[in-house]
Amino acid sequence: MGHLQVTQIEIGTLAQQVRDRELVLPEIQRSYVWSGSDVRDLLDSLYRGFPVGTLLFWRADDLPHVRPLNTESSQRSVGRPPEFVLDGQQRLTALVRVIYDRDPDVLFNIDTEEFEVARAARRRGGNWISVTDVFQKGGLAVALELGLSPGESTERIKTLEAITKKYFPVHLLSDFDYEEVTDIFVRANSKGSRLRQAELAMAQIAFRFPGMVTDDLKAFEEELDDSGYDIDLRYLIRCVAAVATGQSKFPVLATFLGDSPNEFRISWRRTREAIEWFLNLARENIGLASWEWVPSNNALVVPVAYLARHNHYRDADTNGLLRWFLLSSVWGRYNRAIETRLDQDLRLIREDSPFVALERQLLQDVGRLEVSADDLDGAGINSPFFLAAYLACHRRGAEDWGNGTRLSPRNLGVPYTLERHHIFPRAVISDRYDRKDVNEIANLAFISKRANLRIGKKAPIDYLDGIPQERLEQQFVPTERALWHVDVYQDFLQRRRELLANGINEVFASLHTGAG
Repeated sequence: MGHLQVTQIEIGTLAQQVRDRELVLPEIQRSYVWSGSDVRDLLDSLYRGFPVGTLLFWRADDLPHVRPLNTESSQRSVGRPPEFVLDGQQRLTALVRVIYDRDPDVLFNIDTEEFEVARAARRRGGNWISVTDVFQKGGLAVALELGLSPGESTERIKTLEAITKKYFPVHLLSDFDYEEVTDIFVRANSKGSRLRQAELAMAQIAFRFPGMVTDDLKAFEEELDDSGYDIDLRYLIRCVAAVATGQSKFPVLATFLGDSPNEFRISWRRTREAIEWFLNLARENIGLASWEWVPSNNALVVPVAYLARHNHYRDADTNGLLRWFLLSSVWGRYNRAIETRLDQDLRLIREDSPFVALERQLLQDVGRLEVSADDLDGAGINSPFFLAAYLACHRRGAEDWGNGTRLSPRNLGVPYTLERHHIFPRAVISDRYDRKDVNEIANLAFISKRANLRIGKKAPIDYLDGIPQERLEQQFVPTERALWHVDVYQDFLQRRRELLANGINEVFASLHTGAG
């Protein structure tokens, strides 16, 4: 039976243990996510003697899969076997970063006793000193550097330095196995909103398959990121849930892990293959070379679950699949009631004509599937229509307005980086038109950084003539010179909305299989 020991440890000692890797993370822990303001507030609470919670550690006999806390100053431990941080990672990591790494650089005002992140503090002015300097040099040395005489300010600096002498209450678990500790971790972190359900599911996976979260799932997440597809790990886990259980809810996956652990690795392999196939398909067939402009990561779930159901994808309706991915993205299918709609759609992909059924459901919800010019009125880069506009340009074979290379967010070299170009530059029209009209999709084209710099602040009438008409038409830019004048900017927007809407609908139509 496991044992619980309650003790207290100085903050300075804890920080050194983290640095020496005597305190590490089990695989079930999430990554460091605190902001500079979170660190500032922790220091303020410690300075004032406010309670900052307890820490929960685990001393294991058999070492599970581990990783160090996310600090720059960690060094290899040469002492006793490590203990594992189950609760308190964010606080410990924050303190170690401030004490050793100056990350973030938090300042302390010796007059007002306020803490602030460096950039914000310097904007406000006043007598600020570096918290890291006090911890590393000592309060006396900092006071001498400032030329301070003994008094109220030096006492405040001493109180700041004494933070490292304060004690953290620590609960230490021993003689618990990994399954029991995972259960403790889930119970400790499942109240309120401290952890997402995806992270709790990740903890269950880590228990059942030690090393899998780090060596398989996170490694695949990094591989996708390197390829231009920044898809968060929790969405990969939702995809696994859909493939394994036919549902999107994370608690269902936890039940599956308990009932069918041997099937999970098979489900993960099928999920990974389906993700790779779908992204290759989307890149080559519709030009989706980056995940940056995809409105919702949840739009990946149904395509992956569909492909995983088809043996080597020989009988997969790839056009219908891509069309559904775009329609569900453009019309915000998964912007609300996410799990309800995903589960509904995961049931529909089991039908004989799944994409007919899916589109029928979407049509009932939205009322139409074609995009109109009015849909683009006021739509900016955060609109779901933005991705569709880019894909419409790509389908037309859009070329850069400077060097004629095909547009791609993966072009090599900084000068060839793809940028959003305001056809009517902001400097030319921002004082005459509303901001939403200035930044509307209908005023944006996709060109290289070099071409964008060359055009600069020129009005359209002064530079569009120098661009081949074919390249303008590829990006649905009106070629009527009468629309290139600032005075008729609203007419230009209306005409380009019409052209873009037609282009987006052409993308949808090109993927229609004729099955409905």
